[in-house]
Amino acid sequence: MNFRLAVQPEVKYLSQIVADAFKDYDLYQQTIGQTFKQASDFHQFLKRLHDVHLAASIAKNKVFVLEDGQQILSVVVLDNERMPSANMWQYIQAGGWQLVPYFIGNQLGKFLTMLDKAEKLPQQKPQTNWHVNLLAVNPVHQGQKIGSRTLEAFVIPYAKAHGAKTLSLITNTPRNVSFYQKNQFQVVDERMLYFNGSQVSNWSLVRTLT
Repeated sequence: MNFRLAVQPEVKYLSQIVADAFKDYDLYQQTIGQTFKQASDFHQFLKRLHDVHLAASIAKNKVFVLEDGQQILSVVVLDNERMPSANMWQYIQAGGWQLVPYFIGNQLGKFLTMLDKAEKLPQQKPQTNWHVNLLAVNPVHQGQKIGSRTLEAFVIPYAKAHGAKTLSLITNTPRNVSFYQKNQFQVVDERMLYFNGSQVSNWSLVRTLT
């Protein structure tokens, strides 16, 4: 297996993996997903959203893939306080103009504000200095402990090698909380996120790296 930085020509393929992995995920389904009448339109939105997210993040060297031969097993986006964030112009260059209809018809602005605040919750803890912005396992390989392997064998050693003392993330289902707790993460915050009368649970978790 090989853990490496993703490159721009892979964006469309990687965003499809992420969209497929998250199409039933509470964070999307119970919030902005409620603004779509057709499941196919919602899935297309997820792919376009992650097209932009991944393209902008790849430009900042934040996106990694775990691969086995020609197979992409998982996709990871990492952040830390020394990594610069993409600005508005860079998101537009990454294809953000394609998302304009969703700002108008699906309240994407409100969703992104909600998500940004949630992502920042564990990063506000004084001990947190690296953050898993995204971890998506290719649905073809789910159930094979790829998530745990990605964290333990690749993400954590990489972060530690680059000076990380802690690693944080958020998640939105009790099942995922249990998964991360088994991987030595501790819950540091639990609250509800609200979107247009809908709500979804949100947990912030942190792991100390020794």
